Amino acid sequence: MFWTIIRTLYLAVDNTYGCINSIGRFKNVLKMNQKPCFLIIIVFMLLSIVAKSQTDNRFWFVAPEVSKNGAQRFDEPIYFRISNYNNPSTINISMPANAAFTPIIINIPANGAATVDMSPFLETIENKPANTILDKGILITASNPVTVYYEVASTYCNCNPEIYTLKGKNALGTQFLLPGQTYFNNSGSYNPMPYNAFDIVATENATTVTILPSNNILGHAAGTPFNILLDKGQTWSGLATSQLAANHLHGTVITSDKPIAITLNDDLLHGITGCADLTGDQMIPEALAGNEYIAVQGFLTNGGERIFVLGLTDNTGLSFDGGATTASINRKQVYNYLITNASTHLSTTQPVLVMQTTGFGCELGSAIIPPIGCTGSSSVTFTRTTAQQLGLIIFTRLGDQASFTLNGNPSLIPSTAFQAVPGTAGQWLAARITFSLAQIPMGTTCIVSNNSGLFHMGVIIGDYGGGCSYGFFSGFSSLYLGPDQQICEGDSIRLDGGEGFNTYLWNTGAITRYIWVNSPGSYYVDVTDNFCSLSDTIALAYYPSYSVSAGPDASICEGQTHTFDGGSGYSSYLWMPGAGNSQFFTVNTAGIYTLKVSDSNGCFRTDTAELMVHPVPPDHLIRHN
Repeated sequence: MFWTIIRTLYLAVDNTYGCINSIGRFKNVLKMNQKPCFLIIIVFMLLSIVAKSQTDNRFWFVAPEVSKNGAQRFDEPIYFRISNYNNPSTINISMPANAAFTPIIINIPANGAATVDMSPFLETIENKPANTILDKGILITASNPVTVYYEVASTYCNCNPEIYTLKGKNALGTQFLLPGQTYFNNSGSYNPMPYNAFDIVATENATTVTILPSNNILGHAAGTPFNILLDKGQTWSGLATSQLAANHLHGTVITSDKPIAITLNDDLLHGITGCADLTGDQMIPEALAGNEYIAVQGFLTNGGERIFVLGLTDNTGLSFDGGATTASINRKQVYNYLITNASTHLSTTQPVLVMQTTGFGCELGSAIIPPIGCTGSSSVTFTRTTAQQLGLIIFTRLGDQASFTLNGNPSLIPSTAFQAVPGTAGQWLAARITFSLAQIPMGTTCIVSNNSGLFHMGVIIGDYGGGCSYGFFSGFSSLYLGPDQQICEGDSIRLDGGEGFNTYLWNTGAITRYIWVNSPGSYYVDVTDNFCSLSDTIALAYYPSYSVSAGPDASICEGQTHTFDGGSGYSSYLWMPGAGNSQFFTVNTAGIYTLKVSDSNGCFRTDTAELMVHPVPPDHLIRHN
């Protein structure tokens, strides 16, 4: 009823003032346009906004190889930083393809945080060597939603750090086009030599991944597609063969028949005098691309503040800061744009992906940035991990700039820090703020919140000559059910309509955030919140079925044995009773035997066979006359 009242009032205001603009990011998306709408802002502030940052219960990740440079240990230490919200969570960090790795289990209280030092496992998890199928995939599960990022802290040398924000289901997909920067080369002065790379992890068994490299990669020529076959948790790394930015791997097409996640890595980039630094992020699939972006300048010098726009469709027009179309790009092309204002606004005629480079001084960081339509967060957490400079870049809608708190303190992110983003008619505001160690001591877990609206936020940590980390922490997807899924017949899967919406309506009739489904077909959900009406669809199918036979029933005489044959080609066998675990099972006891087998997808089937044992007739004495 509350939403109906709000929607009615909202539409009435729109009819009077013309404040709604329809766009088609999913099926139907409604958002405010660039006209001042005082009444809309009042209504907006009445809504309860609980959307969080990149929260999820399940995160797939593969850690990139980072140049060690010998005894300087550029790639250490490494951490998972995990933050919780209103409910406690039990966290499980595992490596599904590596049975030798003992899962790490930790408990985090409500509104708490934890740091997991993965440095002792560095050689176990870094995805090397390239062009090799490995068992390096990491799966992090949580009993309640959390945020996770992977940090190459590099504090042994304070020289080559970076943050990789894990995106949960928003990282999973079957269709990827790799973005990347085209301006900075990898430095040639380190050992091992740093290169641009991408790292893939499979989330299901028997995943076929097809790769079409845009430039030469180790073992494969540019423009020649090839396939790799991965099981759940297995990984593969594609490594550029050139350190020149022009020969990096942006524009590489990666498709799969089952969901995968990809890490992007560009090690020890130089191009700003005197420095070389690691950059990277976890990738998002093409499905999460958008038409409208904002990028805020960080603290780099000498022309390092840039966005790199990747075209997904031919003849995509680009317009910056409200001006006329300045460029047109095709699929796989990257447009390099220097940010000259304090912030910049990008609108495009077709969806694009955007990577930003920023940092401190000459030290670089990079991150994939989200589109701004119906996305964002009301609360974001991160940890100040070093004594280096800490900066935040933030943008939000007009009317929400005075509602920020940092760990409950409203003075640390003041409204006076915000300025209008060019090209948005004053409806979007951006800020760039630094914090001293007195304001935020080292090791502090920070919660940035806004109680009236959504915002986007990036975190920059670094110093001139001491490296820089950059991560974008706010939500990437306004609504994303994830890639299409396959399940075993008889299993169920939980679909998640996303956190923080006011209403949910599934095509099953359910009105809850989550639903459980076990039948093939298409499922979609309509959600409403923040003056957006969103829809998304996911297709569910069974894995191919198969039959199993324990063999025909059999009879033997007492004292003999019989061998059942379960058939070849299965991933696992279990005979009961008796706990046999191979295709053949030899027994000599009467009874009914059950065979349970699994295929490469982890689907189970069973069959039974009976063995009858006939007693040997008693001996008869024969008298000879």
